[in-house]
Amino acid sequence: MESLDGTPAGAVRCVYEPGFDCGSGELTCARLRILAPEGLDEVALRDVGGPGLDDLRSAAAQVAAWSAGCGRALVLCVGALEEALCDPAFPAQLNALLLATQLAPHCLEFCITTAGSHIADETVALLQRLKGCGIRFSLSATSPANAHVAWVRRLPLDAIDVPSHLVRDVVADPEGVAILRALVIRAHKMKLAVCATGVDDPHTASIVTATGCDQVCGPMFGAAMPAEAFKALLGRRLDNPLRRPKQERTLLLVDDEQNILASLRRLLRKEGYTILTATSGQEGLDLLATHPVDVIISDQRMPGMTGVEFLRKAKDMDPQSVRMVLSGYTDLQSVTDAINEGAIYKFLTKPWDDAMLVANIDEAFRRKLLCDENRRLSVELQRANRELERINTQLTDVLADRERRLGVDEAVLRLTHEALAVMPLPLLGIDPCGMIALANAAAERLFAEHIPLIGLDAAGVLPPELLALVDNGTQSGEVNVGSRTFRIEAHPLGNASDARGTLLVFTCARSRP
Repeated sequence: MESLDGTPAGAVRCVYEPGFDCGSGELTCARLRILAPEGLDEVALRDVGGPGLDDLRSAAAQVAAWSAGCGRALVLCVGALEEALCDPAFPAQLNALLLATQLAPHCLEFCITTAGSHIADETVALLQRLKGCGIRFSLSATSPANAHVAWVRRLPLDAIDVPSHLVRDVVADPEGVAILRALVIRAHKMKLAVCATGVDDPHTASIVTATGCDQVCGPMFGAAMPAEAFKALLGRRLDNPLRRPKQERTLLLVDDEQNILASLRRLLRKEGYTILTATSGQEGLDLLATHPVDVIISDQRMPGMTGVEFLRKAKDMDPQSVRMVLSGYTDLQSVTDAINEGAIYKFLTKPWDDAMLVANIDEAFRRKLLCDENRRLSVELQRANRELERINTQLTDVLADRERRLGVDEAVLRLTHEALAVMPLPLLGIDPCGMIALANAAAERLFAEHIPLIGLDAAGVLPPELLALVDNGTQSGEVNVGSRTFRIEAHPLGNASDARGTLLVFTCARSRP
């Protein structure tokens, strides 16, 4: 037999693609994929009436179990059509699903698939409502329409997916690195996490990490797999975390003459630099894409690509590097333009003075160190600000809840006072010190000669036999007050360890002749 979507009954439908954190190397998310007859479907939730909701329920229960087993929260990332998320029945169904599976709302992320670049106000309002419950949202920037939706800031997004194919060939297309870096910078300014998808080799992984991506996924780290295989990854941490500490003081030398590179190596070998060498601009770009570099020194006249052209592209790939030209040939106009554009920090001439060259390189490293420290402090400040914002949000929620509770308590208290005031039976409240603390209108009329009653000593107002009921605790009896005989019930307030007084309830038994 087959299910409604054509999948054989009993066949595994849900498979999971692992995603890893670039900084720690830890497994952080499971991306749900559906095995369909036509292939792997990245959109698991197409409507709320088909098998998609059952798949979501199964995956949520699975990820909740994995999170409990490994002692840390994993995020379930589910591709979903905009129409399914905005179905009026979906919020109630999702709430029931989360309660049944015990998956925390912040551990569920929907990757939204939109039909176009226009997002209706009703859609935004519905997604904001889900966001308010803790659900996370992401969007893929693989198409211009989706990218436009992400950047206009209408959707309540937490993350954005970027395609890794932009940087697969940095030699042929170095602009791809600049595009990816610009996407990451803009996303981070919008407080969005960035996941590079489709990473299939270490070269691409190192580039997307160097550009600042927060997470990675793709064939290199594991294709979509059944739950049993994914469970084996729970304790896995990448052997070499992608965002590993930078090598200290790395220098890239680019010159088409091997004897020049050898001379520079000999001169600088005592300075403690990690030195990388390339004999062409293309080779230099390849090294720059796969290695963290602080300072670049390039010759100007090289076959295929001049030094200025190479350093312009190097600036696009790694704007933080310090770039210098070391050349005996001077094309004044091109060098001047490159310096004005910020592509070149200094122009040094051949033949060089050893002491002067070493001093200039040392100055370049000090400049780079200062810039790195400024960026580190900026990142720490942003992280601290985000944490403060999170704490402020929590405090705002706590205060709002407290204000709501106080409002409810105030309304209850006001209603109670009004109910007591209009109650036809006289009521008196006596505090532990014997003072009248409560008297409704009926009690005021009964003891009219003593009004106002509140604040008076009960011994000066009540008959002695009534005071005896107060002193003796819970009991009842008949007491003459004025021309009427009342049945009085005494009810102690509080408990033995925290006595709060006594409530007297008057019921008219009969009138005396």
